[in-house]
Amino acid sequence: MAEDKEQELRDLQAEESSRGRKHPTSALTRQRQRMLRRISDLLDDRNCDREIYLRTIREFGLKDESPEFGQLLALWRQRRGNG
Repeated sequence: MAEDKEQELRDLQAEESSRGRKHPTSALTRQRQRMLRRISDLLDDRNCDREIYLRTIREFGLKDESPEFGQLLALWRQRRGNG
């Protein structure tokens, strides 16, 4: 978690230093990379249960009915089963 906050701070500093030069796609790409890294970490964490995993996906703004949410849920089931 501390790593995530540090990475967010570095991203914000990079955005601030490039003021006047907009890079919206790179900001979205970094956000998506953080999300995928966090979800991957949760899949690898044996102490993470399904509810924590689903809550984290929702915190990144994915809706339960979205295709991407379905794909991430399928990954959970593939790696951990239904429980």
